[in-house]
Amino acid sequence: MTRVRVLLSARDPAGAAMAQAVAPALRAAGDFDLTVAASGAAYDTLTAAGERPVRFALPDGATHVAAGADPGALLDATAALLARVDPDVLVVTVSSLGVGLDEALLARPGGRATFALQDYPGDANAIRDAHAGTYFVRDEDAALLTRRRWGVTAMPVGSLRHAPYATLDVPRLRAETRSRIGAAPGQAVIGFFAQPPDVPGHEAAFADLVAALARLRAKPLVLLRGHPKHPQAASQVAALGATGVAVHDATADGAVERWLCACDLVISCFSHCSIDYAFLDAWSPEPLGSVLFLLTREETRRFMADYAGVARPDGVDAGLGRVAERAEELPILIERALGSDERLAFHGASRRLPRDVRFDVIVDAVRAAGRRRPARSAP
Repeated sequence: MTRVRVLLSARDPAGAAMAQAVAPALRAAGDFDLTVAASGAAYDTLTAAGERPVRFALPDGATHVAAGADPGALLDATAALLARVDPDVLVVTVSSLGVGLDEALLARPGGRATFALQDYPGDANAIRDAHAGTYFVRDEDAALLTRRRWGVTAMPVGSLRHAPYATLDVPRLRAETRSRIGAAPGQAVIGFFAQPPDVPGHEAAFADLVAALARLRAKPLVLLRGHPKHPQAASQVAALGATGVAVHDATADGAVERWLCACDLVISCFSHCSIDYAFLDAWSPEPLGSVLFLLTREETRRFMADYAGVARPDGVDAGLGRVAERAEELPILIERALGSDERLAFHGASRRLPRDVRFDVIVDAVRAAGRRRPARSAP
């Protein structure tokens, strides 16, 4: 039996979750030699999950370069990794905000077949338009969007990183976490899940949220989850605390799912944790809550449209969240989002998400591509 060498990469937390979901399926197939390489927050996430990834970094310790900057050192470091591992097939995740390991592998594949595990529909970051040959995506809508934006092959396989949610006891996680953070019976828990401050308008939108929370009649408990790439949340905690609400800082405290389960309302600019929440809600026998997208700043809306190729966050058109575009409307939108009607509507929409995952499609495609490689070539 010819064994196929596969290099699986990740540099973002979401990418790490995708890699973590796919790695067991590749290993279970029995005919792959799998190497996982990771950088930055993805390395930490995968290591905490029990993987033993190869750490990737540039000679100066950096793990990515800004978009538009010279990627020469990045490409050289990637070529050195390929020379050491010499895989037959490359499977990357999709990262954002600059370029790093994932994008460099696609730019220097050395004749190898390339696949990408897409998380956010339509996302396909690249160096000089060097995209993967095939993108594994959530559903047919994501496939159509990806093909239209980038002219690449896209195969629907289900939501890879949410497959493990089927084994979670969501009600238990919710009860334990709400008790841990001190939520009183009947008290609303609002979670703010931050994105990197590099996202244009993000910090100003957060200030809009702080002002809105100060105006709420019933004070919620606010659960703050800073982004793994920027875990310093002291200033945000102080700003929230000044409104008179109780604050629990869950930044860099374990996996995100526990904290999402505790929430009655999840707020973010356009983070895909909203879809994490929706899949948790889909596996919950009772409704968890709802989602509000904090898009009160025009620059954030423009950035999201450029990044995602759509004008509204993922899930909104399917009933998985509402959008706040005017800061002055935030208090009433928050109160409405905490109501039972929104909770029930969100639960119904979440139950319509595709929960089946076709790991076999990925395994078969990677195997076939690896066996077609006629000879090992230099990167």
